[in-house]
Amino acid sequence: MVYGKAELHILTEFCPFAMGFVIITSENRAIIIDGGEYTEMDNLKAHVGDREVAAWILTHTDCDHVSGLKEMILSGDPFLDRVESFYYNFHTPEFFRAVDPEKYGDHYARVVETFDSYIERSGKTHVIPVKGDRFEIDGLIFDILFSKNEKYTRHYANNASLVFKVTGKKRNVLFLADAEAEAGEELLSDYGDGLQSDIVQMAHHGHVGVRREVYEAIDPNVCIWCAASWLWQEHDGARYLGGEASVAETRKWMAEIGHQQHIVTKDGDAVIDI
Repeated sequence: MVYGKAELHILTEFCPFAMGFVIITSENRAIIIDGGEYTEMDNLKAHVGDREVAAWILTHTDCDHVSGLKEMILSGDPFLDRVESFYYNFHTPEFFRAVDPEKYGDHYARVVETFDSYIERSGKTHVIPVKGDRFEIDGLIFDILFSKNEKYTRHYANNASLVFKVTGKKRNVLFLADAEAEAGEELLSDYGDGLQSDIVQMAHHGHVGVRREVYEAIDPNVCIWCAASWLWQEHDGARYLGGEASVAETRKWMAEIGHQQHIVTKDGDAVIDI
């Protein structure tokens, strides 16, 4: 199989949290991954330019990943006319409302309803990726390693993150989205050293994501941190978001594993070949 050369555009953030990527394919089409808040959409559109969007991949329902697209849907943004297909596998509204009836469940349910309603109205293609799927877009190979599982009710949104590897002509990229410890344990159990990847997007902005053993198996050459300055500078023990590992602790793990280049979104947009 001949793999297509592509560029991965790593987008900085204009808000406290965001994750957005644009892949420019060998056919000069765009693939969007998440995108972030509405404040990120002008930058995302600038990287897409006037290209067709072959796919918009959504990893999970958190606002800092998909609310920009949600607002584009609600406002009827004509940019969406250029999107060929949407790829997502979200929990159902019923799941969200049942698992968290008192706090965020209804919010997540309404996010899903917004996307599903748009797909129905627009007639756009909706691909539902599940673990084990492989698909190809313009010579890039996408392998789905993890998708939602209703048994994960702790951190149920993050642990429903779509985890996938993109293989291009030069190297591959593992996208962990916001996967946390439980999802990471399943990845390690299923794939072990097969997780090894040239580039990794650090789980959950590098904070409270998968555990060290997962990164040891990935053993990356390049680490992408979707982290604004305030989060990148999070000191050991601070745990501003709560949970098990601060950014400082995750950075320490990666230093001990060694031999990585680090790309941090606080430093602005970046482009690398894949």
